[in-house]
Amino acid sequence: MTGFIAVHVGAGYHGESLRPLYMKTCKVACSEAISMLSDDCDAVEAVTKAVSVLEDCPLTNAGIGSNLTLLNTVECDAGIMDGASLNFGSVGALCNMQNPITVAKELLIEQKKGIIEWWPNTTLHSCK
Repeated sequence: MTGFIAVHVGAGYHGESLRPLYMKTCKVACSEAISMLSDDCDAVEAVTKAVSVLEDCPLTNAGIGSNLTLLNTVECDAGIMDGASLNFGSVGALCNMQNPITVAKELLIEQKKGIIEWWPNTTLHSCK
């Protein structure tokens, strides 16, 4: 089977002067995911790794580099889907989490066990 990995640095204004750094970050994210897939890693794990690389970079509009809200806080959204089962997990407006994609991935995994409950002040969403 063949395929490809594609990532982006997030929505918003991205200065042309930082383009080489954006490209380098995207290359690292894709390379790490491709390496994992070459080692027979699960696609969901490889995608989680690629997105985590972007979330760890302060230049991207993801994770630690996310744009601030009107209240000067960071709220992150993330979602992931398993193409084989069509299950997905997602989070919205998540605070105090460097890698929201890992929470979305855990929701994807946990939803197989049944209904996921509401946590006060945090919205968890996952459905099939």
